[in-house]
Amino acid sequence: MTLISEKDQIIMAYSYDADDQRLVGSFEYLRATGTGLPAQSTNIQPPTAEQGFIPVFDVENQQWGLVEDHRRKTVYSTDTGLSSTVDYVGAIKDGFTFNAPQSVYEQWEDDHWIDPRSDAEKEADRLKAFAPLTRRQFKLTLLEHDLLDQIEQAIDSIQDATQKKKVQIEYAESEKFERSNESVRYMLGILKLSDEQVDEMWRYAMSL
Repeated sequence: MTLISEKDQIIMAYSYDADDQRLVGSFEYLRATGTGLPAQSTNIQPPTAEQGFIPVFDVENQQWGLVEDHRRKTVYSTDTGLSSTVDYVGAIKDGFTFNAPQSVYEQWEDDHWIDPRSDAEKEADRLKAFAPLTRRQFKLTLLEHDLLDQIEQAIDSIQDATQKKKVQIEYAESEKFERSNESVRYMLGILKLSDEQVDEMWRYAMSL
C-alpha cells in the first residue's frame, strides 16, 4: 500500500474507531499528491460482515478482521446475576453470560444457573413473596368468594382442642394475615382449596 500519494486522486477511504479500531464508515477522499490518509482511516476495503460480527482494523498488520459484535445486548454477571449492556466489540468478558437467572436465588455453576434451595425452601420463599393482608382484605375476600361462613364453621369443627383454639385466636385477633403463617395455611387448607386457588384469591385481596 502506498503511504504517500504520487498523484491527485479521489479514493474510497474507510474510517475506524480510535479506541477499538472497529469500522465506523466510508467516505470519498481527495488524496492530493504527496499526502497520506486522514487519521484512523485506510483505503483497504473491509470484508463484508455477517450478522453478529463487525470489521476491525489491525493497524500493525494493516488488515481487516471480523470480530464478534454484541453491543447493546444484555449480559448477566455470573457472580451477582445483575444485568448490564455490552458496550464493546469482541467476545463477552469472562464472568458474564447471555443467560438470565430465573430468580435471585440462582447461582452460576459450570456453565448454567442452578437453584440450590430445597423444595421446602422454594415453597417458603414463594409464600413470603405475598404481601400480608389486613383483616378487612382477608374477610372481604372470603365473603366475596362465599367462604366466610364456611371457614368459620370449619374452624368450629376442628377436633383437636389446642389446634382449634390456636386457629380461633389467629382468625379473631390477627391484625394482618400472612400467606406463610401456619394457622392461615391451616384455615385455608380446611376449605380444601388448591395453592393456585389460594394464590389467586390472595392477589385479589391485595387489590381491595
